[in-house]
Order: sequence, then structure tokens, then C-alpha cells
Amino acid sequence: MIPKPPRAAMPSCYAQVDCNSFYASCERVFNPRLAGVPIVVLSNNDGCIVSRSAEAKALGVPMGAPYFQQRARLEQLGVAVFSSNYTLYGDLSGRAMRLLAGFARAQEVYSIDECFLDIGGEPEPTRLAQQMRDTMLRGLGLPVCVGIGPSKTLAKLANHLAKLDPSRDGVMNLQALDASERLALLAMVPVEEIWGVGRKLSAKLRLERIGHAAALAEADRDWLIRRFGVTVARIADELDGLSCLSLEEALPPRQSLMSTRSFGHKVTRLEEAREAVAMHAAMVAERLRRQGSLATFLQVSLQRGVYQLGTVQSDSEVVPLLPLSADSRALVKAALLALERLWRPGAAYQKCGVMAWQLVDADKAQGDLFAGPAEDEKSQRLMAAMDAINRRMGRGTVKLLAEGLEQGWKMKQDLLSPAYTTRWNEVPVVKAK
Repeated sequence: MIPKPPRAAMPSCYAQVDCNSFYASCERVFNPRLAGVPIVVLSNNDGCIVSRSAEAKALGVPMGAPYFQQRARLEQLGVAVFSSNYTLYGDLSGRAMRLLAGFARAQEVYSIDECFLDIGGEPEPTRLAQQMRDTMLRGLGLPVCVGIGPSKTLAKLANHLAKLDPSRDGVMNLQALDASERLALLAMVPVEEIWGVGRKLSAKLRLERIGHAAALAEADRDWLIRRFGVTVARIADELDGLSCLSLEEALPPRQSLMSTRSFGHKVTRLEEAREAVAMHAAMVAERLRRQGSLATFLQVSLQRGVYQLGTVQSDSEVVPLLPLSADSRALVKAALLALERLWRPGAAYQKCGVMAWQLVDADKAQGDLFAGPAEDEKSQRLMAAMDAINRRMGRGTVKLLAEGLEQGWKMKQDLLSPAYTTRWNEVPVVKAK
């Protein structure tokens, strides 16, 4: 049996907060006309349905369905359709996470629309969860569900149960149940719904007659370790109410950073490809600076072919960065050099991307013998000024000319809503009568 960590004097208690139909909910925040209207949001290039409001789900709109196949039906049902507005979603996500952080001792941002909160010692966790819901709805217009449990896995599961049962008003507190009541609820949860149990693992567990969460929680730990490994045994401990997963308050720096996206149309001109690659390289450079890292290598990839015909072909080229850099100008120059080597005249490309890897902490990187300190300082000041302007005025306010002005190759977003919170000319205006 794996050793169980000692129980703290103060019982652990976690809240998992998840925004409901996040993309669709963001579209409704600044558009009161959408209240009660079914909404769907599409993927890149308006390809597939990736988010549905509760009203759209009730109409049977399928998740992941190609838009061109559903378009006529969506129009007939009166569904509002939007292109993905990543700028809006990212900004509202940041505001939501900052608002939720005020309710807890510690926070782990798990994804764009969900986080874990440490609320250990809270005398009335259910009431606190309801306050979170009310504050998020009043402050940002975003509906959320909150799951509470003595472990992160149970909190995640409680959130799932809160979504399934409308009578719970968006809050489920497994911490308030005794062991037998909690086990009875876990017996109703299929093993596939457990956080950390994927499709392949769930199939193996079912072969061993572990078909629901209660069965996994009661399974012998030594047998689980021998059959499935320590990770599954820890999931079982978490389901049993023993906290094995601590909050990751500070995420480790990423070891690689990538920017990639499909073109809005097949690209056959080198000039268009140069603009797209330059834009992706500049975005990677900006993320490097935000993380405080420098890149050692840059990889550029181009993709051509047709998925349906099985003819997709991806080519890539790697170039070293000497010296290591997070300067947009250096990364764009290196990326364009790689593109020149990759380009095949007459080919029709559908996607490109840029990835920086073997990243080094900027404060610990070895300096360049042939670059004077004045040159490094000038580069840092220039990039810092550009980042500051773009943070305040919106990304792309200041950019390199190599990224292009019109950018006719950009992905298709025919149904894009305004950037309500990040562009001055798109901020909503309220006119008094």
C-alpha cells in the first residue's frame, strides 16, 4: 500500500469553480438581446461547433459538428452563431480568475474557464460557494457551478454533479456528506467521468469490474498499484476523501512555446506566407518575454494537403538563435529564413506555425561575447515599450511591418463579435435617452 500523507489538523477543503458554456456565456455578457437565446460558438475558420449554451444543448445541437452541415438547421431554430473571439474570452477569463482569487487562501488556475480554490477552514463552504456564484453573475455576467470536496478530485466530481442536477442551484458540497452518503453518490458516477481517468484506462478498469467511482474508491490499493500503477491508487485515495494533490499556485515555466493557426484560404503566394510566419514569430516572442525566457531554437512548420483525402503533409525547418533571444525582430528574421528554405513554389498551404524550444531563464542565460551590453539594454527597452503599448491599447497596436497590414490570409471569422473590453473603438457605448 502506498503511504498516505498525514492528515492536517485542519481538514482540507477545495472548491472547483467552472464557468458554464464559457465561450457562449462570454458572447451574452455584452449583448442583452441574447438573453434566453440559444448560442453556439465555432472553432478556427468557422469550422465546427465548440461551445453551446444551455438553450442550444436543449435543442439537440451536437458538439463538434461541422458548421456547414448544421447551418440551415441552426438558422431554422433561431440559434445565434459566433466565430471564436479569443481576445474577449481571454480577457474575461483573467477578470474571472482575479475575482475568484479573493474568496480563498490559494488558487490554481486549471484552464481558461475553471480553477481550484483552497477554502480549508471555511465554516460555511456552501454559503461561500453561493456567494461566488452570485458575485460572478453580478460582477461579470458569467454563470458558474461550484463543486466542494475534501480533495481536488472530489471537488471536480462535485462540480460535475452540480451541473447534472438543476435543483442544486449550481452548488454541490460533498464535504457536507458522511462517508456512506458520499459513497452512494459515487456509485452513480461512471468511471469515465472521474478526473484523470481517460478512455483507455476506463476500459481497463471496467474489465476488472470497476465501473463507477465508488468501486474505484473501495478497491484494494496494493492491487491497484500492481495492476495500474501509483497514479490510479492516488485517484482512489482522492475519491476516498484523502487529499493527495496540492494546489499548483505557480505553474512551472513552459519548455516550449508555439503559435499556429490555419489560413483563411489556401496560400500559394510567398508574400502571404511571410506575413503569417512573421506574425506567429512575433506572438511567440511576446510570450517568451511574458514568461521571462529566451529561446535557443526556432522551428517553422508549413502544412499542405487535404484531411479528407489523407494527403496532409507537414514540413518543418529548425534554425538556431545566436545569441539566445526573445526579441521579436530576431525571431521574425530567423523564422523568415526558415520559411525560405521550406517554401515550395506551386504548393497550396493551409496552415503554418512557429515554435520556440530549449528555453532558458532570461536572468540565467549566458551572455553573447560579441554583443555589447548597450545593445542588449536597447533591445530590452524597445520590446518592453512595445509590450506596454499593446497591453494598454490592444495587441497589434504596435507591430513589425513584416506582419503585414491587411493580412488577407488570416483565418475565417465571418461571425466575429466585437472586442468589447480590449479595443477602444469597440467598447460598448450606453446612450441616455
